[in-house]
Amino acid sequence: RTIQIAVVGLIVMGGALLVVEGKTMFWVFALPLGIFVGPAQAASRSMMAHLAPEDMRTEMFGLYALSGKATAFLGPALLAWVTVAFESQRAGMATIIVFLIVGLALLAGVPDQRGENKPTQAG
Repeated sequence: RTIQIAVVGLIVMGGALLVVEGKTMFWVFALPLGIFVGPAQAASRSMMAHLAPEDMRTEMFGLYALSGKATAFLGPALLAWVTVAFESQRAGMATIIVFLIVGLALLAGVPDQRGENKPTQAG
């Protein structure tokens, strides 16, 4: 749920940033947007630890890191293409909201395994 709340917060605040005018209103929505980034990142790693089978956690975290690095160019590339195609930075930034919405939809299909398959501390 933490990830879903954080992603919804990112979508709402990010969407508001696309329609507001003026520097003051930008900051009014940009600062709260930052509040949702940390929890989304931290909760995603925690969720990964809970979902990965105990004997495969190392491989799963490696794949998690690799997939992030291998696809990191897609967001900026799409943002740049849309910005150029529509001659609008707002249109380009809207692609981030689209990625977040798609991610939220995909996340809805992930089973909630709280209490199951608890990660153990190595040591």
